Amino acid sequence: MKITNLTPFLVGAKPSADGWSNGHMVVFVKLETDTGLVGWGEAYALGHRQRAVREIILALGEALKQMPEASPRAFLCQHARPMASKHPGIDYAAAVSAIEIALWDLLGKSVQLPVHALLGGALVDRVPVYANAWDSPLQAPEAIAQRCARMCAEGFRAVKIYPLRQPTLERAEACVRLTREAVGPDIDMMLDFAVQDDRRRTLRAAHLFEPYAPYWIEEPVAGDDLDSLAEFRAGITARITTGERQSGMRHFRDVLAKRAADVLNPDIAGAGGILTMLEIGAMADAHSVLISPHSWNSTTVAFLAMLHTCAVMPNAIYAELFYDYQELGAQLASCDWAIADGFVTLPRQPGLGVTMNEDVLRSMAV
Repeated sequence: MKITNLTPFLVGAKPSADGWSNGHMVVFVKLETDTGLVGWGEAYALGHRQRAVREIILALGEALKQMPEASPRAFLCQHARPMASKHPGIDYAAAVSAIEIALWDLLGKSVQLPVHALLGGALVDRVPVYANAWDSPLQAPEAIAQRCARMCAEGFRAVKIYPLRQPTLERAEACVRLTREAVGPDIDMMLDFAVQDDRRRTLRAAHLFEPYAPYWIEEPVAGDDLDSLAEFRAGITARITTGERQSGMRHFRDVLAKRAADVLNPDIAGAGGILTMLEIGAMADAHSVLISPHSWNSTTVAFLAMLHTCAVMPNAIYAELFYDYQELGAQLASCDWAIADGFVTLPRQPGLGVTMNEDVLRSMAV
């Protein structure tokens, strides 16, 4: 494939209709080829850094357009990874991810196959999914529990909450207790600690929440503080999950060597893309560690890339879906998947299985 044009899009934050979430700005990229095919990618985009990611995408795009034949592996090996080895960073990896995902979309369309078929074939025809109940502005414990109950009534079999965003441990425990009571004993309940500074308070909270059977505790401390993470893991019974804020194979190799996690959750649009996610997954599998890709994006391009990847990894346990971003995703695109009974069906259309609504995309672009 010869890439002839690359266009990044920044879409402004869109609050959810019920005011539960303020949303966040998202970054997409469109690749066009000399044969008329179009591919789409999406980047992990942290607050106040989305425009920086866009500029990196544009710079990488100049190198991409010089390639006589562009493919995901050639792009990574010839351009993206040599630069990352000098000065690695999550924003650079996010820009690489967006382009790499778009190249997979193009490759699938060029041979009329879904991406999971190109990756060697899916092991499953549907992927377990958990609903992220992120709230911004902060909601009361009772409201969080009610929202999780509603998610489960809609068919989700796993939910994630952020109890330590509450101002006191008492309210944090109430959040966990009320959520467990609302969803019942058979629902997997993930607790995201979102990196806490007070490690004594964090460990106390982990022990306080043990009676409510959390499926995992995510990011109790910073993911790059591996000694502290391993120490924390040794002191509790719940699984430890980490990886969303990091990129690069070396980091995840060190996590595994330190026995610092039970589950890795690198972001599909921030770790380097589909090939990198597969490599991390295989490395984790060799250490009997599970993988559950993070997805801090709208439910469109990156979400679909995550589904294709999860479907071919034997140690993938869950895909993540931000419940409130479904509104934005439905406006921006039509996608070849459906949610039922806690699972997402695999896309069957060529490429990723997404059709972007470019008129809406351009009207919402920043």
